[in-house]
Amino acid sequence: IGNVNLYKTSGHFEKYGADSFQPISTPQEGEQFMLKPMNCPFHVMLYKSRPRSYKELPIRWAECGTVYRYEKSGELSGLTRVRGFTQDDAHIICSRDQVKEELKRVARFIKFIFSSFGFNDYKVYLSLRDPKNKEKYSGNDEGWQFTEAVLEEVAKEEKLDYVKEVGEAAFYGPKLDYKIKDILGREWQCSTLQFDFNLPARFDLQFTNDQGKDEQPYMLHRALFGSFERFIGLLIENYAGAFPLWLSPVQIKILTVGATHTDFAKKLQSEFLAEGIRTELDDLDETVGNKIRKASHEKI
Repeated sequence: IGNVNLYKTSGHFEKYGADSFQPISTPQEGEQFMLKPMNCPFHVMLYKSRPRSYKELPIRWAECGTVYRYEKSGELSGLTRVRGFTQDDAHIICSRDQVKEELKRVARFIKFIFSSFGFNDYKVYLSLRDPKNKEKYSGNDEGWQFTEAVLEEVAKEEKLDYVKEVGEAAFYGPKLDYKIKDILGREWQCSTLQFDFNLPARFDLQFTNDQGKDEQPYMLHRALFGSFERFIGLLIENYAGAFPLWLSPVQIKILTVGATHTDFAKKLQSEFLAEGIRTELDDLDETVGNKIRKASHEKI
């Protein structure tokens, strides 16, 4: 849970309050808390816990944080849309001249994650502010022009095949959203890289620069898997349960032909397990053909 004032300061409550679980008050003191819909303000408060120097930047903080968002019952869908989920959430706080390299680092990291898990058919969307509806967003024109320009430069230099989406930016800054298709061809957002100059201003984040003066940092929000639940759901669909060897929950299944083989099979299993290979033993009194059918059905 988090104090509701954190989310009012960040602007999340104003923008997403209706889609969050409503605040509850403490019995005596009347403080209001809510199930946290996002982790950002907590990392901000960590940063503000003491004075910061340019020598510490960039600061990169990551956590596997569980968040809660109210989804209507008709919108819930398996693992891909749930009310409580865990994100591999990170926030990078850096100076203006560090921004581009930090954005590139994350873009390369996301590409590595996707290729490692065999996701090759995904789309990247560059989400920008709607210039005709500026009241939906925080911050000034100068900040938006700078962040949008830098993020697009990074997308081009990293050779991302991206599509621009005007009006889809977060209220605090532009972002790159990575979307994977499910078995029905529907797109689901997983990874995201968001460029934020608004939260540092709203929370008055500062660091002492090399001239001894206060300077406001920039903040990057990033999730590689996004929601672990959603990523796992899409992963199961992507492989139809037949995972590659390194990812398979059970990597090897040893089948005995007869009862006299059990002792040797157990010895073999222990050798595989000692090497870190996930191994199961089927020494039931059944026909070999039936054991093979079961193991094949389990896609081992």
